[in-house]
Amino acid sequence: MVKFANLLVEIYAPFAKVQLVSPAAIATRFPCIPSKIHKYVAYIDKLLIFPCWLILNSYRYQLIHIADHGNAVYSFFCPHARTLVTCHDLLAVRGAMGDRSVVCNASSFGPLLQRCIVSGLRHADSIIFVSNATYRDYLALTSRKLRQRCKVIPNTLNAPFTHDSSSLVLNSDESYLVPQNPYLLMVGSSLPRKNRHLALQILIHLGENSPYSLVLSGAPLTADESLFQNTNLCGKKVISIPSPSHRLLNLLYCKAHALLFPSYSEGFGWPLIEAQASGCPIIASNTTCIPEVAGLGALYSDPDDVLQFIAHIKLFEIPEQRLRIQNLGLENIKRFDFKKIASEYHSFSRL
Repeated sequence: MVKFANLLVEIYAPFAKVQLVSPAAIATRFPCIPSKIHKYVAYIDKLLIFPCWLILNSYRYQLIHIADHGNAVYSFFCPHARTLVTCHDLLAVRGAMGDRSVVCNASSFGPLLQRCIVSGLRHADSIIFVSNATYRDYLALTSRKLRQRCKVIPNTLNAPFTHDSSSLVLNSDESYLVPQNPYLLMVGSSLPRKNRHLALQILIHLGENSPYSLVLSGAPLTADESLFQNTNLCGKKVISIPSPSHRLLNLLYCKAHALLFPSYSEGFGWPLIEAQASGCPIIASNTTCIPEVAGLGALYSDPDDVLQFIAHIKLFEIPEQRLRIQNLGLENIKRFDFKKIASEYHSFSRL
């Protein structure tokens, strides 16, 4: 959520003096801390020292905006009336409570951690939800009547994207990474809920003679995906581009036949609006907030329906159909204009 925190700084900067704070490394500075316990010592900074800092200093600020709901517990250490939290999703909470549809498996401490997060959200004076779907999740998870200021304000792009591929010139180290043949693109992590498995199933169904390759951009290949790449007849079609530069990612969107977004659950789904801003057609699942975000600028399917995804891929081979979705996507992206979103934040935060 570092990018989102920096985005908030950009949003608030025209209206107020902004300071971005986070838990400082204090306990972990001590020498001779064994690497095996280093991450546990870091909790002293996060759960003991930083809350003390908030108690002593947060009163000096007109607004304390907690950028990530995962840190909502910090609301207990800030002035109630001046505390605002952005809630990006409640998928882990649903998963910890036994909801298997979100495909978010909880650890042994998961239920306790997620209860703390929900309690922190309840304690805050105000909450911004990035989608109506996430807001509905909160209402369903909160049994008592809400006494909070709540508003749905979608995310905006956290970096500029263009659909003019001619303006995106790559250096020699990156230019060879963009496939010359038609390819399907997936962007993001390899979490199970992202459903990258479906993309591999699509390759199998299309067959080894299909012109399409698959580019997985973001997280590196998992062990199962590497095994597929090395042993399956279609494995040579899998191209991994972990951590691309912004310019390379933008060009991958521009050149792709389609963005595949078969996720089982999302709180928002940034690749959807990145793809639309880049003029990339989208084939997405019809779950959670995805249709809400992508709007008319995408084709939808059940996240397990391989054949329907393939039918949409074939439909984008028709120039008129492809152009129609591209234009609808470019129209939809106007809803996430930075100035419009910044104005909504300014109005709601009362700065």
